[in-house]
Amino acid sequence: MEPPGSEADRIAVNESLLRERNEAIEPMNRAIQWVDPPFADWHCECADPACSEPVQLAIAEYESIRTDPRRFLVAPADRHVHGDVERIVEKHDRYWIVQKVGDAAKMAEALDPRSVESTDS
Repeated sequence: MEPPGSEADRIAVNESLLRERNEAIEPMNRAIQWVDPPFADWHCECADPACSEPVQLAIAEYESIRTDPRRFLVAPADRHVHGDVERIVEKHDRYWIVQKVGDAAKMAEALDPRSVESTDS
């Protein structure tokens, strides 16, 4: 197990913060009905806090990713993946899905806003 404040923790925290931004814009993205299929812009959830690359997904695609708190959406490029703490589980033309492993997975689960909501109820 890595010590607190490790690189794995930093990556998991950065990606979780970006996931929280996506959670906040989800209601606005649900309103997008004027394109077919209705792809909305989401934030890449990679570990780079300066990343501003948009990722287009339908609401159903986003919800599918969010069923597992260890999974994150990233722009489809290797530079958005940190192989030491995550692995690519799906590749699509518009986005990739990565899944945290080890300590980073535990941190991602602990920081998942949907898990916090369900335990606060």
